[in-house]
Order: sequence, then C-alpha cells, then structure tokens
Amino acid sequence: FDGIREKAETLLWPSGSNDVRWDDFRDRAFEQAGMPWLPPKGLENIRAIAFSRGYWEDLGNGYFTKKPRPKKTSVQISPEGNPDDSGKVILRVNPQNGGPSPHIHYAEDGPVSLESPILKNDKLTTSALKVRFLVADPSGKYETGDPVVWTNTIKIRSELKTKDGQRRVSLYAAPRGTLRYTLDGSNPREGTLYEGPIDIGNQMCHILAFAEEEGVSGWEDFTFPAVGREEVEIDPVKPAKIQGQFRLDSREKTYRALTEGQERGISFRRVMLEVGEGEKTGRITLGNFDQRSEYIQKLLDMILSDSSFQPTDPVTMTFYGASFHSGHDLQEFIKILDRRIKVDEVSQ
Repeated sequence: FDGIREKAETLLWPSGSNDVRWDDFRDRAFEQAGMPWLPPKGLENIRAIAFSRGYWEDLGNGYFTKKPRPKKTSVQISPEGNPDDSGKVILRVNPQNGGPSPHIHYAEDGPVSLESPILKNDKLTTSALKVRFLVADPSGKYETGDPVVWTNTIKIRSELKTKDGQRRVSLYAAPRGTLRYTLDGSNPREGTLYEGPIDIGNQMCHILAFAEEEGVSGWEDFTFPAVGREEVEIDPVKPAKIQGQFRLDSREKTYRALTEGQERGISFRRVMLEVGEGEKTGRITLGNFDQRSEYIQKLLDMILSDSSFQPTDPVTMTFYGASFHSGHDLQEFIKILDRRIKVDEVSQ
C-alpha cells in the first residue's frame, strides 16, 4: 500500500502543496496516463486506507492533506447509572488517542495535571461536583490534549417530620450545595437561604428548592398535603411533573408507557433501559435531561434488533422524572405504573 500511496502522491499532488481538493485530485487521476495500475475505485480505496492509517487527513472543507495534524489525547466519560442520594456515581472512562498504555490522570474538584493521580482501571467512583481528566501517551506518539471536565448533578431531597404536632421539612443537597427555597411559588434561586428545618403548618405546602455550588446547580419542587389527606391532589388541567424513582418492570409495561408517551407528548428524565438478564444484559443510560418517548423507543428497538436477544428476554425501563402536558395525562399514566404516587413526587 505504501508504494501505491507514494506513487499517487508523486503523480497527482500539486508541487509545493500539502493540502488539495479531493475533486481536483480525482480529476488529475483520470487525466494521468501513467496510472493504468489503478483498478476501478482504486483511488477511493487508497483514500480510505490512508485516512484510517493516519497518512492523510480529511480537513472537513472539501480538502485533505498529506501532513496530518498531530492527534491529541482525550477521554470519553460515561456515567453508569445515575447518582445515588449521596451524589455518588460510577464513571466509565475511555481514553482516546492514548497509545498502547495510556495514563489517565484525574482530579476531583480541582485542577488536573501530569502530576495528578493515575486511574488504575477504566472506572472511577466519585461524589465530586467536577472531575477533571488528562490523558498522556507515554509512547510519545500522541500529544497531550486539554483536560476534559465531567460535571455531576446536584440532587435535592426533602424529609418531613412531625414533632409535638408541628410539621417541619428538612432539605438536603447531594453531593453538596448552598440551598435556597420559596413557599409562594416564586423563583427559588433568589429565595430564602436554607439554614434549618422549615415549619410548614397543617395546610398544604409547596416548596421550591434550589441548590448551587461551584457553578453546578439543581432544583426540585415538593408538595406536602394538608394534615389528614393522604391522596395526591392532581389538577387535571395544569401541566404536571413527577420526581422520584419509577420502574416499568416488564416488556409489556415499558412499551405501553412509551406508546402512551408518544400519544400524550410525555418526556422522561434520567432513563435506563435494560434488556436481558445476568451477564447477557444490554443497557443504555440517558442523562439528567428530558427525552421524548419517540427517541427512547428508537433506542430500545435498536437494542432489541441485536440477534443475541430473544423475544422472550425481559425488558425494563427505570426513570427518575417525567413531564406531562396536563394532570389528566398524568392520571392516565399512573394506571400503567401500577403503583401509588407519593404526594412529594408530584408537582404542578
């Protein structure tokens, strides 16, 4: 291959140039009488191999070059599941352009350098707000790239306690964060600084909470029913959200939920799809952002298209939040969940 590539470069590449338009390069090949050795589509094959081996590089603007820019190290970071109540999460870390034995340096909540600790395997369990990674190639083939920052999410929890007839709500931010809250429905970002349990009285109470630390933020809303009421009050007209951990534990429930979601415009947050069981399990995890039902079903269909899965293999879907156009849509969806919704899991 190297001989063919070098001959093509000698005959077709403009003198004194490193970059060339592919269309011009191909036209020269058609005009060049000294290339009878080139089979049909041979030039395209040379280009594909040269790109894959790093001899040439596509510049993305119609040009390619025979002087590729040095590749720099980088890293891909994929959380395995979602942070737990303490903010702890497992990260799968895959180095890019790191050579045969890459060094993955990392630092939790601080700057990273080549003096930082080296990750011993491809996983890191952390409860830091931010983790910075820097990959180095000891072989020297690749230049050291810029640090890559992974950002955690702040999760806010509430706890209701009653003592001597007085109801009080405690708020917690994980992994950490400065908390503010409002009781009148206004924006909690500028609300009251949380300094201890909140007295809420005996009537229904709605708390909006916001937490922020080092540029990372999170918010939640909590509804507490009036004393003596245990059922969730859902306004059928107002938009609604649910927050918590919800699990559709069968193939039938999962597809019913996604079909209902497409018909009613439901979006889900922090979704995990699982197919199969034991070592033969396919899993896709989506982050802390809204995803339409149509997209989730496409991902599920993609997993099931793998020939290693059978029509009888179990399918489950776990999610941690969902948004509905109306309370009526939520009421219909609850029938699929087949479980009681807690009062602090619904907001409108």
